[in-house]
Amino acid sequence: MVGVGAVGAIEIGILAFLLRAEDALQLPFGTFLYGDLSPIAVLRFGRAFVVMTLGFAFVCALLFLAWLTEKRILLWPAFVLSIGLASGLSLSGHSAVDPGSSWLSELADWAHLAAASLWVGGLVQLAFVVWPLAPELRRTAFLRFSRLATVLIAVLLGAGTYLSILRLPHLHDLWTVGYGQVLLVKLALVSLALLWGAAHHFVVRPALERGAAPFRGLPRSLIGESAVGVAILLVAAILVESKPPPQPVRAPTAASHAATP
Repeated sequence: MVGVGAVGAIEIGILAFLLRAEDALQLPFGTFLYGDLSPIAVLRFGRAFVVMTLGFAFVCALLFLAWLTEKRILLWPAFVLSIGLASGLSLSGHSAVDPGSSWLSELADWAHLAAASLWVGGLVQLAFVVWPLAPELRRTAFLRFSRLATVLIAVLLGAGTYLSILRLPHLHDLWTVGYGQVLLVKLALVSLALLWGAAHHFVVRPALERGAAPFRGLPRSLIGESAVGVAILLVAAILVESKPPPQPVRAPTAASHAATP
């Protein structure tokens, strides 16, 4: 499952780069193979693409070695490298290039993306790997992930709230501009996932801690929450391609007028 994710990050990343080449490089998709790709070296988007592609190729190598040699310790550098590579999207997206961006917005964007990936990825692993294939690990894995998910959700909500305030100058932008409308859809899905996760945390978790058997519908419930989580990531991808509303222009201060010759 992890190997599929790493290979998918490479292949889908290449496809996304090709589709965005017309905007990023001013190069039509039909002539991409015969065009000048040298601007990649100077564009944030191009450098991030190269680093992430090569980095995830190295992640795949670590995963293959961990599987081949049965040395699970190799999974840790693969994990750390994957989380670090996610910053490429934050360093080349809205949080890095739009007006008002700073190192703080880049850090918040990376924390938001990393927390969401770990949360949704953990749900997918529970629903499709641990529950059907490792019955002896169900209770331990669920309880450990429940504790981790609490921290991830706190980071997710904190960073997401900061970025929303930064990118939407006015409250009415939520329903009057396209970026805000997509964000509303994302917020609705996040609210649904949080309610779903709260039911697992406050109902299922205490029962498992008491040693009770999980209720029969828990596997389907985990699959449902995983599906909502994946939908959140899809909407987030649409949000990345949407243009935030322009920031209001600040009026010049008296000091700037005095400094003007």
